[in-house]
Amino acid sequence: MALKLHRYEYDPEVKKARREFPWQAYMPPRRVAPHVWLVSGHYDYGDYLIDTGDGLILIDTPSPQYDYLLIDSIWRAGFDPRDIKLLLLSHWHGDHDGCAAIIKEMSGCKLYMSKQDHECKLNPPPIYYEMKMSAPYPYEPDEFYSDDKSITLGNITIKTVLTPGHTPGVTSFFFDDTDDDTGVTYRIGMHGGIGIDAMRPGGRMAKDGINAEIRDKFIDQCWEMAKWDVDITLGSHLNQCGMGNVFKDCKNENDYAPFVDNRAWPMMLMERRCRVMAFRAGADDYPIIALPDEN
Repeated sequence: MALKLHRYEYDPEVKKARREFPWQAYMPPRRVAPHVWLVSGHYDYGDYLIDTGDGLILIDTPSPQYDYLLIDSIWRAGFDPRDIKLLLLSHWHGDHDGCAAIIKEMSGCKLYMSKQDHECKLNPPPIYYEMKMSAPYPYEPDEFYSDDKSITLGNITIKTVLTPGHTPGVTSFFFDDTDDDTGVTYRIGMHGGIGIDAMRPGGRMAKDGINAEIRDKFIDQCWEMAKWDVDITLGSHLNQCGMGNVFKDCKNENDYAPFVDNRAWPMMLMERRCRVMAFRAGADDYPIIALPDEN
């Protein structure tokens, strides 16, 4: 079993049906690293629960209509959602912070996000009024990220990196996770947002609050970060690196081995970089990018 390293798209009609009938989006929890479980309860969203040995860290939450799937998934993974001590948001879009207020109220956890995206949430760019993408339930962050200040709970220390592009304040996460049985340590990486439509040229960029400086930083960061050693890549959506396909193909929900693949991280970032470079050159569509054999 191996990851498919490209990003695939979902059938629009399937996405529409699953928004209207949330239970059709259900996916059981899945172990994706020694102490990390996918718990979104949703076939598309990348929401991750980390068992630190001294409480739980939750990275991101799904849209609010899927709140019960998230809570159920955490219980099914063997954890109590009231034990969540930290909630880390990758960015402010409603499909990532939609249940933040619910989790914070339930657990009393400390909530982190970037200052840039908190400001976006308070004063949304024009397109979000049109698309109604912001989470409906208000919440307040307890602390803002700082790239020079790691976040530690129990035996997990997370380095955060501001990686704007998808939004002005997208934040990415990196930490080490050691298997208790084998003693092998894996470097885990999650880019907080690799969707690039906000960086299309012209009116779309302005509506999303993205400027040329942010777009160019995304291009440069993808180049630099692609050189980093990452053993397990966590998608902020499950169509990144084909994570969703592994869930369908590998039925052992406790086996994280299929996600150990150090090719996934650089290929994901370089593919995104090439597409945004085409935007910078004036293209308004994705170029066709040939990928090496994935087998």
